[in-house]
Amino acid sequence: MPRVAVIAAITIAGCLCSAVCHADICRGPIAPTTFPEPATASDADILAAQQNVKKYLADMEAALKCFSATHNDAGYNNAVEDMQKIATAFNGVLRAYRTRQQKS
Repeated sequence: MPRVAVIAAITIAGCLCSAVCHADICRGPIAPTTFPEPATASDADILAAQQNVKKYLADMEAALKCFSATHNDAGYNNAVEDMQKIATAFNGVLRAYRTRQQKS
């Protein structure tokens, strides 16, 4: 009987380590945290911010595939929400910038 208990304990420990490893392997890139001020931004500033956002969103696609492959629905949903927040924030800056450009 003790041998079965040891094997069971090792199996449980292995499963726990495996679950922790799987939960930790899906990481997305760090999201852009700042955007240029639309009232003072140059074309280059907006273009650089746009490129950063596009790269972030493309890199997040890999994280989404990982979350999907590991059946991590919560991680997938959080990643999608983060992507939407970043895209919405940048689009707001871009709209304000374009409005300023039209008034000039």
